[in-house]
Amino acid sequence: MSLAKLDWRAILTIATSAMLLQQAFSYVCQIALPILADRIAEDFGISRAWLGLYLFIQNITAIVAAMECGGFIIRLGAWRVSQICLILMGTSLIVIAGGVLWLYPLGAVLLGAGAVSTPASSHVLARHCPRHLAPIIFSVKQTGVPVGSLIGGLLIPALLGLGFYVATIRESVYLDAYGAALVAALIVYSVAIMLQPFRGFFDSDRDPTVRPSFSGVSDTMKIVLSTPNLRDLAFAAFAFGGLQSIYSGFFILYLIDGLEYSEIDAGFTFAVASTTAVAARILWGWLGSTLVSPRIVMGLIGLFGFVAAVLTAYYDFSWSQGSIMAVAILYNITGLSWHGVLLAETARLAPPDKVGGVTGGVLSFTSIAMMIYPAIYGGLLAVTDSYGLGFLFASVPSLVAAFIFFRAPVEGQWVRIIMDGLSWGLAPARLLYAFSVALFGAVIGAVWVYGSLIPPL
Repeated sequence: MSLAKLDWRAILTIATSAMLLQQAFSYVCQIALPILADRIAEDFGISRAWLGLYLFIQNITAIVAAMECGGFIIRLGAWRVSQICLILMGTSLIVIAGGVLWLYPLGAVLLGAGAVSTPASSHVLARHCPRHLAPIIFSVKQTGVPVGSLIGGLLIPALLGLGFYVATIRESVYLDAYGAALVAALIVYSVAIMLQPFRGFFDSDRDPTVRPSFSGVSDTMKIVLSTPNLRDLAFAAFAFGGLQSIYSGFFILYLIDGLEYSEIDAGFTFAVASTTAVAARILWGWLGSTLVSPRIVMGLIGLFGFVAAVLTAYYDFSWSQGSIMAVAILYNITGLSWHGVLLAETARLAPPDKVGGVTGGVLSFTSIAMMIYPAIYGGLLAVTDSYGLGFLFASVPSLVAAFIFFRAPVEGQWVRIIMDGLSWGLAPARLLYAFSVALFGAVIGAVWVYGSLIPPL
């Protein structure tokens, strides 16, 4: 039956479900290496901090891909680009499965190039979703990330050590980290093939005459940076993308190497916490389309994301698994649940014919964060051997984002806004007030610390 004969609700359901599936297995590819990193590092005899370099290379590629994806989406069709992204990401797992360390940067490049799956899926939904439903629909689609966390957190550890009896050699063969990556890649390829029957309908708007080039990148970025609402969303994409990058990249390694969890326990904690983000993303989308403005929703995410990152920094061996899980849940429902609201607002504010390109422009700031944060985190980890310090670093921009979204958009250039903010904050009266508050806090803290050192009578 032709999809053109279906009601718009049925078409929207198919598009949302397919893009959710695509998003889920894209994220499986992104978390596969962090789960396998401890074993691979031990196998090669290298520091776990190398994961930061891998993520750095991945996100350099993602930045370039996000800024230039608009032309490819229009030329090839957003549905085809989604399929290509899955193939690229699956191939990155094939590179990992090869076990050749010097080829791993190629895997990072392939994984980064596949990051344009999000702008592509936004283009698909923007065509078929009524504007008043956009926050909730985009949030449902973006539940693919926590769904992918759940699938990857359970699938990859389960594949490790999975045995197959090979009759020709009359022995059982057990999967190691490389075998697990290979099986995961084959699953991702199968998802790309499953999308093929719908391609003709959903890519009916493509224009093969368009030639992608970097000439349109500057125009896209001008739209993003000159529109106050889009500019604020770009900062949120940076701040929250940074929170997400170090969580997805290092949280499991934090538990395994830092707190001596097994892969099964770490993957279970990661997967269970991730499931809560499914409901959270839908809830944020519903709030943003009904009770409060999307800006308030983004401000709340920034504030509580800050709290979650600070608490994560203080994990140690005295924390129970339940306490660690509770903070991980708070992290997931904030720092990993912002995408739907942000993408819906981006699609609403972008020119109708530039939704994919502008979305890519906004998300390029996420890619910049995902390049910078893991690199800094990896450096801090290598120097201090502390898994918590990087989470403290990542918490600060999230708090700044909360302040930005709890007020109306500010007209003008970023540099002027920053200078005005510094001028306001450096006024003598406000400096005196800040000093007084800091002094009072220091006295209270000193009394508390001194009191804790005195043994009870």
